Amino acid sequence: MKFIAQLQQMAASEIMNIIPTEIYQEIKEKDPTPIFRAYVVGHEGEATGKKVGAGTIVKNWFSSAIAKIVEKLQFGTKVFHGHGPTNEQEGRQPIGEIVGKIAKRIKEKLNAIAITYIYPEYRNLPLDVASIEADINIDPSRDSVEAVDVAGVTGIALGNSAVEKPGFADATLLSQMQAFADQSQFSEGGGDKMPSLDEIRKFVETEGISPSEVFGRDVLVDDPVVKGYIDEAKKIASSGEFAHRKRTDEAFDKARKEWEEKEKKFQEEISGMKVNEAKIKAADLFGTKIKERKLDDKQAKFVKAKQEGFAPKEVENLEKEVDAFLDSTLEDYKNTAKIFGHKEPEEKKGGGEPGEGGSGDENELIPD
Repeated sequence: MKFIAQLQQMAASEIMNIIPTEIYQEIKEKDPTPIFRAYVVGHEGEATGKKVGAGTIVKNWFSSAIAKIVEKLQFGTKVFHGHGPTNEQEGRQPIGEIVGKIAKRIKEKLNAIAITYIYPEYRNLPLDVASIEADINIDPSRDSVEAVDVAGVTGIALGNSAVEKPGFADATLLSQMQAFADQSQFSEGGGDKMPSLDEIRKFVETEGISPSEVFGRDVLVDDPVVKGYIDEAKKIASSGEFAHRKRTDEAFDKARKEWEEKEKKFQEEISGMKVNEAKIKAADLFGTKIKERKLDDKQAKFVKAKQEGFAPKEVENLEKEVDAFLDSTLEDYKNTAKIFGHKEPEEKKGGGEPGEGGSGDENELIPD
């Protein structure tokens, strides 16, 4: 068992003896490094409190009533951050629960002490004062307001002494501990088994602790691993190797940039050569396609006039692009003929060279 935080008036071994073993083991299964805090929640003497519907009142608490608080504290009673308007708990978010209780004399006063388990997400809250939420019976026949019985403790409210004042003047945090090992490893009387290396690593990782928060500068510098890195850095710096490496890196970066620029230019040249080669092949394809489509002289001349503007995008699909270009060009030819008032020539029957296979009229753009 390993403990952190300053212990004020209750030893860690005493806290562990108060928490039932089965409750402790159940918590450890879901939280490997639980936080336990011991609070005074009531003591003999005067206490200021709020009576629901009646406002603030001052009550005298005798030892019998304090003993009743301890008796009525139940394991699992919820712990809250601050009081609610009433003792109702609906809609309130608990930040922990009661896992132990004891009546203990401190400074000649009987104190009711509650051991709380604070849930991991709330363990960093600055909570150093406590207050009970309880159903209390008061004897109205007496001159002073005295708490003569405690019917039940419904909850514990925790707060910060910088902004809140507890009803009981000494209702403060007694001690805090954080468990690492199993309870079975804890020995009464202050002895303990040191946590394993894995437990220490897990705790450091969970709490986000940096090495410099645990060890001083001299310890870190003298660590063999750190010292090795420092010595290596000094060696490189003193030998001029660092400057050499820097020059080498700069030269490599410059050479890589030049190579990338040459590679880009080379790829552009190759791409241009492929396009030019495709244009040469396309010239033959255009002649073949004109024959296959049986275009007349005027259509053929129109296509050849437009052919200069043909630039293939995908040289691998050259024939497909030539067909698409011919379709687009012939559509343009048709639209141009309409603009100038000419009829589109009828489709010729049969094959042959451009200008063959029909009458002269079939090969002319005839005015309307």
